[in-house]
Amino acid sequence: MIAIFEQVLILLIFCCVGYLLSKTKMVNPEHSKTLSVLLVYVFAPCLSFRTFMTQFNVAYLRDNGFLVLVSLGLLPVIILVANLLVRFLGKDRDERAVNEYSMTFGNIGYMGYPLAGAVYGEAVMMNCMMFALPMTVYINTVSFNTLTAGKGKKPLWKRIFTPGFIGILLGCVVGILQIPLPEVVSDITKMSGNCMAPTSMLLTGMAISQFSMKELLLNKKAYLVCAVRLVLAPLLAFGLLKLAGLEFAITAAVILYAMPCGMNTIVFPKLVGKDCRLGASTVMISTVLSMLTIPLLLNFLL
Repeated sequence: MIAIFEQVLILLIFCCVGYLLSKTKMVNPEHSKTLSVLLVYVFAPCLSFRTFMTQFNVAYLRDNGFLVLVSLGLLPVIILVANLLVRFLGKDRDERAVNEYSMTFGNIGYMGYPLAGAVYGEAVMMNCMMFALPMTVYINTVSFNTLTAGKGKKPLWKRIFTPGFIGILLGCVVGILQIPLPEVVSDITKMSGNCMAPTSMLLTGMAISQFSMKELLLNKKAYLVCAVRLVLAPLLAFGLLKLAGLEFAITAAVILYAMPCGMNTIVFPKLVGKDCRLGASTVMISTVLSMLTIPLLLNFLL
């Protein structure tokens, strides 16, 4: 439990550093944009590529490929529960979209993967990536349309074939065909992948700093959303998989569903000029609270 707490604390400290750097004007929006480009186009693809390059092969696909199907079966249940619960939080369409997304999806890529790798090793991180494939496709298609009210102009193929997803595909090819690559490729991708978690948390802090801390903390609905995100969702995933006798998928599912709210509730609405204060509120509150919930849940459930 101590090891999990330490890893979550490290990520939270990076978030605080990003917040302070932005609040004190030591960084500006251009710096944030540069970090975002590095994160999306370099660090995340490198982590995905290296993980699949080293872990993905015929034996792995035979033993763990079923994770994708389990995720496909579990995801609609979580979405349905979130859809039912948001009905009690108001009728505003945009608020419902943000709340439903926040209840359903956590920060799986930029926090879930690095945390899984740091605490449980690369094999578990690989399982998390496999389990998250249906979630990632859903986020970049259905959730994107919902959070932007259908006004997002990014073509469908670009939303699916993100740099991170391309990294996964290339890693699959190298892994399944056992293509030998120079050691320097492994070293570069490993070093770049290690930069992903700190960079993403710095950006989270910078994004939160654009809003009034008092206003974010006083949003009562955000606490209810965070309770579902941080406690109910992972417990529901654990219980359903346990009842179904799918214990092999529990570790990946609980890790991913225990993550705090991700940045998409800020990023997607912002693309079309929508208010993203609610998204910022759930991101900030859930990220702080996750320092307690993640160690407790992972320690007792896994």
